[in-house]
Amino acid sequence: MVYWGRICMSSQLNQSQTQALTNRLYTEIPVAGVWGPPGTGKTFVAATEATRAVTELDQRILVCAFQNSTVDQTLRYIVEMLKSRYGWSQDIVRRSIKRIGSIAKVAGDLIPHFSTNRNELTTARIVGTTLHSSYVPTGHRVLQQLSFDRIIMDESGQVTPEQAWIPLPLLGNADTARVTAYGDDIQLSPISPDLTPEKGVLRYMRTMNNTSVDMLNTTYRLNWPGIEMTSNVFYFGALRVPQEVRDRRLVLDEDTRNEPMSKAIRPENTLVYVGVSGREVEEGLSYDNHQQAMVIADLCSEFLRHGVDPSRISVIAAYRPHVRTINNVLDGTGIGCTTVHKMLGAENDIIILATTRSNSSRDLGFMTQPELLNVATSRQLMKLIIVGDAAETFAGGCRTSGRIYDFVTSHGSLLAIN
Repeated sequence: MVYWGRICMSSQLNQSQTQALTNRLYTEIPVAGVWGPPGTGKTFVAATEATRAVTELDQRILVCAFQNSTVDQTLRYIVEMLKSRYGWSQDIVRRSIKRIGSIAKVAGDLIPHFSTNRNELTTARIVGTTLHSSYVPTGHRVLQQLSFDRIIMDESGQVTPEQAWIPLPLLGNADTARVTAYGDDIQLSPISPDLTPEKGVLRYMRTMNNTSVDMLNTTYRLNWPGIEMTSNVFYFGALRVPQEVRDRRLVLDEDTRNEPMSKAIRPENTLVYVGVSGREVEEGLSYDNHQQAMVIADLCSEFLRHGVDPSRISVIAAYRPHVRTINNVLDGTGIGCTTVHKMLGAENDIIILATTRSNSSRDLGFMTQPELLNVATSRQLMKLIIVGDAAETFAGGCRTSGRIYDFVTSHGSLLAIN
């Protein structure tokens, strides 16, 4: 097995990955999409397309995305692949892959690839940048003299059709140019200036012409029954999982049967809903929930006491004031809390999700968006614990949250805390 980041990938492509790559490398479809649900190796496939286009087709590639972190992650995969699979030396890789944009926003490990030198960029085989930095009139004018055979756009579910047009003038021969939009429009969507979700370019492609979009349907992240929940609630039952991933479980140092929160931390309980009686607290236009924060601190303490390294635990909260409160109570543990948006593309062994909202009107706020709920409940490799209200805010907040609640309580474990 080969490990790319924390995602376990077979050294051989699976069937859906092979089909997607064949369609992108060896057909005459100029613009197409690759739909990659959580853990299906979307970035791995994007990196494979880039490296094979360079090594087999002698093409120049522009890798772009809406966010700097996405560009860096895709380039990171490409760098590792060229060295491990193709035997390229560090020096050749450094000269062949270049990163442009704002150096302050480039990941530290990719700084050696950063360049604004025209000669270096002209000889590079792969150039990575954000969509906005690829805009020639106001962006990096050094790109004016460059042309590319292929554009690989990652996380295109977050990109509007208008934004997707930005790098297209950098394509060379119109007859042979190719564009691949990788992403998952059932995760985070583009956000308009008035903070309402918009339809991303990949969703337009999927709904207008399904034949130009290949779906990756084998996930290497979610074990059972989390894979069944995500597949049924968000992906029409289309996802599959290898047996070794399906059976993956957490291992603890000690028996937990006599612990106060034994039901929540037991390895066999991979999906858990913890109902907390405390109500939400308004913080300006946002919300906090101190009782949920204290329960999360107790859960983390139990995991640490049973030998779980803090780096294996990630906490997610829906609202920034709640994130701050949770980080305060977790101070010194080595465990951090972040927002749902910042967890896109990330994963960990144990995910603890705080829903924050708890009220008599069953108002979940913006967490009624299916895309946010999908991201929030599909980051775990071994265990997902949802810390929500003890009443019906999460269960009755919206159709999607209700389906998640019903699945967790029927296939997982329910724990009520006063």
